[in-house]
Amino acid sequence: MLAGVVTSVLMLATIASLVLFFRRKAVSQDEDFDYNQIIGQYGIESSVIGIILLWIIPWGVIIILPVLLLLSLLSPAGRETWKKFTKVRVYFVCSLLVIIFAGGFIPASEPISPVEWGEPLIKENPNAPLYPSGNQYTWVMLPSGGDFNVEIVQSLKLRIPYQFSTLSSASSALDIADLFNMEQSRLKQAIELLDNEIPLSLDSDEMLLKKVNTEQKHTYIDSNSGDESRLDITLFELRSLTLSSDPDGREVGEVLCAASDSWGGEVDIIVVVRPIGHPGLEQDRFAESLVSQWMP
Repeated sequence: MLAGVVTSVLMLATIASLVLFFRRKAVSQDEDFDYNQIIGQYGIESSVIGIILLWIIPWGVIIILPVLLLLSLLSPAGRETWKKFTKVRVYFVCSLLVIIFAGGFIPASEPISPVEWGEPLIKENPNAPLYPSGNQYTWVMLPSGGDFNVEIVQSLKLRIPYQFSTLSSASSALDIADLFNMEQSRLKQAIELLDNEIPLSLDSDEMLLKKVNTEQKHTYIDSNSGDESRLDITLFELRSLTLSSDPDGREVGEVLCAASDSWGGEVDIIVVVRPIGHPGLEQDRFAESLVSQWMP
């Protein structure tokens, strides 16, 4: 949450600095100061409202910016203001966007680490993208019997700089990750660990994630408190492109991603990777036994 607060304060400070600069300039030239002459009428007010809405509106700046731009262009007066202040408004909006997306580099908090799982095997992922910032813990749940009972579990805390609201933060993070295929790079480590534990030979560079049409939310019961929560989920078939001549590859497992909403531009995600033949794919497809222990 701290990252969202810091980013908001920086944006408000940028607006305040701009107003102060033009005020001092007007005073030095012995002119009357009117803040509407900085970026046009209602420009400053709209910017402050937009920053506040980042803490309220789902999808944040992705929704807020187009809506504010559309509203400002609907009226003749608004279009005239844009003509008069085009350059300074573009610079101003771009500066705020730079601050928002630079917030994605602020280090994320530590991921959830259930006591029941013990210490994570790995606390970093060299294959993770540099942006946005994130932290990841990985466990290998070894089989109690049979080669295919192994599970690779990852707990992630990721920055989502485009919104600070808790509303739909989890679903938007999963949707954007799916849109830009961001899961693939983080999954490479899990596939390499899975390859060490099962008879199949898996090439982490030749894997395909195929999204499964299933429910978008699933109800989980916290194993500690007994509280129910509806978490956003995405389910993928894990397919190897080297074990089949089929362009879609051969299914070698499933990947479940479950995400929990959070304030301040962060999201908690658990990823469970299980090989084909794992009994949980039939008995506990949405990994309730693991997610119930992980829940925030």
